[in-house]
Amino acid sequence: MSDYRVVAAVMATLQNLLQEAIRQAVPGATVQTGPPEVHSPDQVGAGLIKVFLYKVEPNPTWRNAELPVRAADGRLLRRPKMAVNLDVLISFYGDERDKVPYLLLGLTLAALHAEPYPNLRHMPQPRNGESLDGAAATLAGSGLENQEHALSFSLLPLTHEELVPLFSQIPYVMSVAYRAQVVLIEPFATVEPPPLVRRADLFLSERQPPVLASITPPVLAASAAAEVVLRGEGLTGGAVRVLFDAQAAAAEPQPDGSLRVRLPDGVQAGTSLVRVVRDETLPGAPRPMPLESAPVALVVRPVVRGAMANHAPGAHAEGAEPLPVELVVRFAPAVTATQQVLVLVHPMQPPGEAAGRSLALTAVAEVTDPDRVAVSASLPAGEYLVRVQINGVTSPLEASDGAVIGPRVVVP
Repeated sequence: MSDYRVVAAVMATLQNLLQEAIRQAVPGATVQTGPPEVHSPDQVGAGLIKVFLYKVEPNPTWRNAELPVRAADGRLLRRPKMAVNLDVLISFYGDERDKVPYLLLGLTLAALHAEPYPNLRHMPQPRNGESLDGAAATLAGSGLENQEHALSFSLLPLTHEELVPLFSQIPYVMSVAYRAQVVLIEPFATVEPPPLVRRADLFLSERQPPVLASITPPVLAASAAAEVVLRGEGLTGGAVRVLFDAQAAAAEPQPDGSLRVRLPDGVQAGTSLVRVVRDETLPGAPRPMPLESAPVALVVRPVVRGAMANHAPGAHAEGAEPLPVELVVRFAPAVTATQQVLVLVHPMQPPGEAAGRSLALTAVAEVTDPDRVAVSASLPAGEYLVRVQINGVTSPLEASDGAVIGPRVVVP
C-alpha cells in the first residue's frame, strides 16, 4: 500500500532519476524541487534543473475502481484508494554560451523516454545495508515501489494558455511538462475483518425462485383498504410473504396463481420496491430457506385528509396586501422525521374561466407531526385546491362529472 508520503516520494524519484542522467554529461549540475525562479549565475552553478508540481487531478481510469468500499451500515470493507495524476513542470538553467540548458533538456527527454517506468534504484529506499536519514528515511516507507499499478512518466504538451499562469511573475524559463501516473494514496484506516466462516452448507432445490412480473395497479393512493394484485410465476405454494421495502404484508393466493395484498401499515408515500419471498423447505436444511423474486416498483400517492386556513395571530391589513394565513394540512400516510412535505395550492376558478397557476408555499415545510404540516403564506381570500408532495409524488385531486372539486380549503 502507498500512503500520504507517496506524492513526496514521486518527486524524490524524479529528482534522483534526472540527477543520475546528467551526472556524467554535465558534471556539477544539480536537480532541485520547487517553482521556477529567477536565479543568479552563482545559484545556477554548472547547471540546474527545477522540478515543480503544478497540477493534481483525478485519474479517470482508476477513480471509480474503489466503489463501493463500505457496507450498508457504513462499516469499512476495505481501505479506500485515491488515484491521481501529477503534472510536473521541469525547468532548465545554465550558461547560455555553453548551451547548458539545452544539454539538460536533451538529457531529461532521453532519460524519461528510456525509462518511463522508473527503476527501483531511483525510489527512496535503503540499498545494500546503507542507512538513510532526513527526508530520504521518511519517504523510504511510502510504499511507492509496491503500488498496484507501476508509476510512469509521459511527456505533456504545454499550450500558451497553460504557460502564462506559470510564468506570470517571472520571465519565461525553458521548460517541459511531464505527467506522473498513476499515484495511489491509501489512508491509514482500520478495516474490520469479516467474521470467520465456521461451516458452509450446500442445499439443492428443483424449484425456482418466484418471478414477480407486474403489479396492478402500478400507482395507487394510500388508504387503509388499498390493495394490489401481484402476477408472475411461482408466487403461490409454501409460506409466501410480500415485502414493501422492509415492511412485510400477508398475501392472499388467488385461483389464477396471483396474489392479492393489502398495503401494510408503515408504507410511505413515494416509490416502494415490492418483492415476493417464498420460504422453501430443502432436504437436510435446518430451517426453511427464503427464495426471493426481483423487485418491482410500486408508486404510493399521498392523500390529503383535510385542510383549514386561519389568519396568523396579530395579522392586520396594510393597503391591498393579503393577510398572512396559516394553512394546516392533514395527510396520509404518515411521514418520518427525515422526510419533507411540499404543499401546493391552486385557486379555484368558476366554470369557463382560465385556470390559475399552482403556488408552492414557502418551498419545503417543516414536518411537526407525522400526518400534519403547517405553512404560512399571504393568500387572497377565496377557495383553493390543496395537494401535498412527498418523495416527489403528488397527492391526487377529487373529481366529479369531469370537474375538479377537491380537496379544497377556504381562506377567509
